Amino acid sequence: KFDFDNAMGRIEEQAEDINRLFKLFHQQQTELGGEVAPEDKQALKDKLKALEDELNQYLAGEYGIDPNKKTAYEKWLKSHHPFHWFIEFYGILKNGGFDVIIGNPPYVEYSKIKKEYLIHGYQTESCGNLYAYVMELSLDLLKNKARFGMIVQLPIVCTDRMKPLQELFYKKNGAVWFSNFDDRPAMLFEGLEHIRATIAVSQKGNTKVDVVYSTNYNRWYSESRNVLFELLPFSEISDQLMNGAIPKVGQQIPKTIIQSTSKTLKLGNDLIKQSKNIVYFHNAPQYWIRAMNFAPYFWNERDGEQVSTQVKSLYLPSQLDASVVVAALNSSLFYWWFIILSDCRHLNLREIENFPIALNSMSISNKQELSELSARLMTDLKSYAYRKACTYKATGKVVYDEFYPKKSKPIIDEIDHVLVRHYGFTDEELDFIINYDIKYRMGINAE
Repeated sequence: KFDFDNAMGRIEEQAEDINRLFKLFHQQQTELGGEVAPEDKQALKDKLKALEDELNQYLAGEYGIDPNKKTAYEKWLKSHHPFHWFIEFYGILKNGGFDVIIGNPPYVEYSKIKKEYLIHGYQTESCGNLYAYVMELSLDLLKNKARFGMIVQLPIVCTDRMKPLQELFYKKNGAVWFSNFDDRPAMLFEGLEHIRATIAVSQKGNTKVDVVYSTNYNRWYSESRNVLFELLPFSEISDQLMNGAIPKVGQQIPKTIIQSTSKTLKLGNDLIKQSKNIVYFHNAPQYWIRAMNFAPYFWNERDGEQVSTQVKSLYLPSQLDASVVVAALNSSLFYWWFIILSDCRHLNLREIENFPIALNSMSISNKQELSELSARLMTDLKSYAYRKACTYKATGKVVYDEFYPKKSKPIIDEIDHVLVRHYGFTDEELDFIINYDIKYRMGINAE
C-alpha cells in the first residue's frame, strides 16, 4: 500500500529507469554485436537491487515484520523469497500484462506450508491449495484477450471449497474450457502418482465470462493416449453451471437430460432428519453406487459390530419412498449424476440432495415397481456378497461384506427403464443412461 510520501510515484520512476536500462541491455545483445559493457550490466544490477530492497521492506511491513529487526527480517526474506512482478517485468505489465501463461502448478495443501510461508490478499485463500493461488496470480498478470492454460487437480470443477476459484474464473475470463480426466485405467501423468486432473484453458476478458465449455469425465486405456486430446468432445454448459460444480458434460444428450430435469424437485425436499425408514449408502463408490435398505455387515476387533464409518444414512417419511430411493441411487442414471457433479471418489449429500426426482409427483405404479425392483436388487446383492477379513494397526482385525453390483446390472437396467418412464426421457436418452461408461464399469471385455 504505497499511499504515503508519494512512494508509488517515486517507485514507478525508478522502475521506468530500470526498464530503459533493460531495453538498452537488450539492444546491446541483439543489435550491437552482443557486447554488453560491464559497467552497464553492473548499473542495471545495482538499480534493480536497490529498488528490490526497498520493495522488500514495504512488503515485510505487510506481513508485520520490522525491517529494522535484522534477524526477523532475514528469516522472512529467506522463507518468502519476495518476487516483485511489476518490477521484474515492468515493461510487460505496464503494457497490460503477459500474452500467454501456461503451467503445471504445485498441488500442495496450504496448511502444509503455512508455518513457513503466508499469502496476503488472495480471493482464493479459502480454497486451501497452492494451485489456486498460482492461478489467481496468473489471471492478474495477463492482459485482456490473453490466453491461460494449466493442468490442475479435478476438484477445481467439483468441490465446494473451490467455489472462490470458480467464481474468479467466471469474473476474469471471457471464455473458459475445462477438460476432465480420470486416473484409471490410464492416467495423464503416466508413471507418477495417481492424479485425477482437469486442464483449464481460458481467454481473459474484461467482462463476466461469456461461455464455459466442458468435456465428459474421460476414462481411457493407455493404447488411446496418442489420440486422447484429438478426440475430446467439448460442450457449452454456460447455462448449466451449479453452485460449486462445473458439470463434466461434453455431449448433447447429457446436456438435454440436465435441461429437461432442471425444474424437477430435488431429492433433498423429501429427506427428513430422523425416521425408521432408512437408506444406507457407501460414501466412497468408484464404478457403482451401493445403496441399501440394510446396514452392511462390519466388525472390528476394537469396537465390535457396528455400521462402518464409510456408510451414511438417509431418512425418508415412508417405507415406500425409502425403497424408491434405494432403487434410484443404485441406478445408472444416478451414477451418471454422481460422476458429472462430484469428485468421482466421494458421494456427498450435495449430489444426493440435488438429484432431481420429484418423489411427490411420481405415480404410485412407478413407485411400486421401483420398490419391487429394489427388493430384488437387495436379494441379488446379498447372494453375491463376499465376507472379507483384513488387519489394520488402529482397529486390529476387520471383517466386512463386499458387494459386486455389476453382477446385478440386469436389475439395475430395469430400474433405469422405470425412471426413464417417470421422467419422460427418449429411447436415445435411455440408451445413453444404461450404457454410460459401461466398458469401464463392466470391464474391458464386456460385451
